[in-house]
Amino acid sequence: MSPMLDVAIVGAGLSGLSLAEKLQPYKSNIAVFEARDRCGGRILSELIPEQDFAVDLGPTWLWPADQPRISALAERLGLTLFPQWDRGNSLYQVSADAAPVTFVDTQTHAEARRVEGGCRRFIAGLLQRIQLDILHLGHRLQNLIDQGSHVDLVFLTEGTRLTYHARQVVLAVPPRLVAENISFEPALAPELLSLMRNTPTWMAGHAKAALVYPKAFWRQQGYSGNASAPYPSAILGEVYDACPATYGAGSLFGFCGLPAELRERYRDSLPALIVRQLVGLFGEAAATPQNLRIHDWSQEPFTSTALDRAPIFEHPVYGHRALQLDHWQDKLHFCGTETAGKSGGYMEGALEASDRVFTALTL
Repeated sequence: MSPMLDVAIVGAGLSGLSLAEKLQPYKSNIAVFEARDRCGGRILSELIPEQDFAVDLGPTWLWPADQPRISALAERLGLTLFPQWDRGNSLYQVSADAAPVTFVDTQTHAEARRVEGGCRRFIAGLLQRIQLDILHLGHRLQNLIDQGSHVDLVFLTEGTRLTYHARQVVLAVPPRLVAENISFEPALAPELLSLMRNTPTWMAGHAKAALVYPKAFWRQQGYSGNASAPYPSAILGEVYDACPATYGAGSLFGFCGLPAELRERYRDSLPALIVRQLVGLFGEAAATPQNLRIHDWSQEPFTSTALDRAPIFEHPVYGHRALQLDHWQDKLHFCGTETAGKSGGYMEGALEASDRVFTALTL
């Protein structure tokens, strides 16, 4: 029989790991469970070995002026922040057949900062500050059972069902993912389950692409790398400069404009279609990227559900009060950026949620 845990944290993204780090001095027996075989959740920075830098395929920016928690974490971890490159002409294209027009944009990323080495540095820094033996990767939570004095957590790992016991459980997982994939005994109130299902998971319906070139030819041509293509057939709806802080190799990244269903239909053609679009924007120099990475979050079962395939056209309202309260007589708490009262969907929101839960668990 597994020992009784003080706190079981489900989800090893930014919110879950930051909560674990804060709890260590206060709770003698905690554990973090993660369904994936990696930590970080929606923070994903892929290393490009040839150029020795990482491209962010999840969160990319933070705004120090408005986001004190993530900025303080960057400082505490000794991370270097640098401004998003916006110098030069930006491009706007109304249709695939229209020539892009130029304009100067100094406001879109006026306060935005990127992390040297990619946002993965947040996760690496937190992992250096927690006991690694509390991490359990490849554990997919299936059931939560309220036993009165504690909660039983039933996981599936490597084809085997394992049960852990915890006095308190924190679900640092998007509410919609919880509602669709985890059974509760006794069942949660129908109103709460409906709220969870109606809370969109940030980024779950999106896909990002990153392209790497030997040099940032667009900068040399007087372009910022920013491009907007809001027409329906655009493969990338938005494009931005993604060069490393130490200017050398060139990189562009973009958000896919096609909805998840169309991306899946044209999956094999996407790389060629992306390159063709960038050639139309920036010229023939864009035709031969050294690397092209696409990450479709809608295809990740530990991020997205069928409900997330519908496109979102504005930032959802997050931080519903019911998701900030304790449940099962203080034994069950919801965490994660979708539960944050401010900055929901951002890395800042993930830290706000972990601060809230930390206070609740240590009062």
